[in-house]
Amino acid sequence: MSVKKTKDDLEDVSLLKFALVAQLKRTHQSSDVDVLLFAGADGRIYASYIPDSIGHKIFELTNLISNNLLHVSQQLAMGLKQSVIEYEFGTVIFSSVGRGALLISLFTGKADLAGNMDKIDVAKAVIQHVFEQRPMSKEQLATYPEEVANELRILAKIVFDEMYTQSSEYKKNMEILADIKEKITSVMGRGEVEQVLAMAFNEIASSPKWMTEDLWPLLLEMIINDQIRPLHGDYVADVCEAEWIPDITHKLESFV
Repeated sequence: MSVKKTKDDLEDVSLLKFALVAQLKRTHQSSDVDVLLFAGADGRIYASYIPDSIGHKIFELTNLISNNLLHVSQQLAMGLKQSVIEYEFGTVIFSSVGRGALLISLFTGKADLAGNMDKIDVAKAVIQHVFEQRPMSKEQLATYPEEVANELRILAKIVFDEMYTQSSEYKKNMEILADIKEKITSVMGRGEVEQVLAMAFNEIASSPKWMTEDLWPLLLEMIINDQIRPLHGDYVADVCEAEWIPDITHKLESFV
């Protein structure tokens, strides 16, 4: 039988590139920053978030950044924590992230930099935590300001959900769910499927992605006895029970 996962399982999992990109995206969504780059002092881009809607100014800015990156990196290495440079095409904030890494925030238009600085500082702390692969333990989170700790908790859930949707367990559950939907449709019609499933999942206090091998047959039994039998009679319900449950059980056992 499968074991239900929880987001706490992420504590010992390294938060890699997806976590970095996810945090850059979250910072973009909550601030006026147009483009975010996480780079090494040598110019290597570890992660970036560049929305599709960004205009031509981004090319001008990135060229200017490339030309000034070595100089800024040298300044940051000597103790400079942040550097704000205004160009004709926009503004760039270089923020030190530990040793040898930079968070680069690009504004292509006029923006209230003071109003965005707190969000950039939170992002910087989160990215440093992820990049250094620190644990997601309660003790570790307690060392941060509440804003940083909360952002790390949210990011941990995002990363866990993404990892889980790539797992064989998740894929199995989605295939079983699609099969059950077709079975219900054959008896009750497509318009009834979502309502029938919502009621059944509520009864067993679960959701499709968290289903285990013993819960799927239980779900089917509830649907057949509580919803199909009263509406379509014993004969139809008995046929469904005789065919559906062994079929789903076999698919659960044979899934690779």
